[in-house]
Amino acid sequence: MEYLKGINLKGKTIKFPIYFPDATRAVVRSLDSNDLQKAGIEGVVVNTYHLMSQPGATVIKQAGGIKKFMNWPGFVASDSGGFQILSLIQRNSSAGSITDKGIIFRSGSKKTIFSPEKSIQVQFALDPDIIVCLDDFTPPRAKLEEIEISVNRTVEWAKRCKEEFIKHVEREKLSVENRPLLLGVIQGGDDKLMRERCAKELLKIGFDGYGFGGWPLDKNGKLNFEITSFTASLTPDDIPRFALGVGNPQNILDCFRCGYHIFDCVLPTRDARHRRLYVFSRNPDEPDFLETEQVHDYLYILKAKYNGDKRAISEHCDCFTCQNYTRAYLHHLFRIQDALAWRLATIHNLRMYTRLTEKLRGYIK
Repeated sequence: MEYLKGINLKGKTIKFPIYFPDATRAVVRSLDSNDLQKAGIEGVVVNTYHLMSQPGATVIKQAGGIKKFMNWPGFVASDSGGFQILSLIQRNSSAGSITDKGIIFRSGSKKTIFSPEKSIQVQFALDPDIIVCLDDFTPPRAKLEEIEISVNRTVEWAKRCKEEFIKHVEREKLSVENRPLLLGVIQGGDDKLMRERCAKELLKIGFDGYGFGGWPLDKNGKLNFEITSFTASLTPDDIPRFALGVGNPQNILDCFRCGYHIFDCVLPTRDARHRRLYVFSRNPDEPDFLETEQVHDYLYILKAKYNGDKRAISEHCDCFTCQNYTRAYLHHLFRIQDALAWRLATIHNLRMYTRLTEKLRGYIK
């Protein structure tokens, strides 16, 4: 496999692999742009549905786009917003319904149709670097007939997204060099034939990159490596692959090995707020580190044994938190429920992820 080292995107080079933390509502909770940059973060993912709801696409567009709105100089990918709406409906059918036209969701007495066209329109208002097509998320352990419906709808919505995307590019007179990338999403659940069919149809339409769609974990909560690697094999090596929703550090390493370039996941930031910190299982500077069976461990900072622990969270970490604070202090902050605990823990977890991607880039060289 020829591994893609990076691409040019709106006049900048985006290096692979890269991890984007979720800035769902235009913020990585408890951090500002300086914190993110110092942790080595180069891009974030924002959520179309949530930003459309609050503060509204018009507000962000008037601010000059999502980057100016949140004062972020790095890359921004906007997901379609479909996963959040579909998840709500799949959990509670009274919240709305899914049709070929789009997603109908209800908020009180108000009914809204979120279509492929609407998703692209809102994303152009946000002005990100990467736009993701609206897709019909295949729920975990779906039956074959459900998977087939999901694939058919995903392909049809992708066509409509591409058509709407082209309209905006032509209307705004954007060149190939200064327009955003458009990514199609490959659905198909755990069925390889459905995955292959979806990928073939999306390749016919033509996109700048392709994302892994659906649930990446098996019934035991482990990465479904067979399906994620098979899905990666369905697209060319010289086009970016986005492992949407993946994952913990070990998942990122495994998906990197089978050809994914971009990763996003809520885990490091959410876990940080819930007192679960990530540490390398051994020194990442050792030459054979990436051959380790498990590259990371967890440190549960609220355990009593850390009450007087004067060590940094990790001896192998160069983040702001580890260079300035002890485990005992983090333990104390969480015990008294001070907001600084979130910030320091999140900085550490994100730096752990960016160090991993830096090591993987070195591995490519």
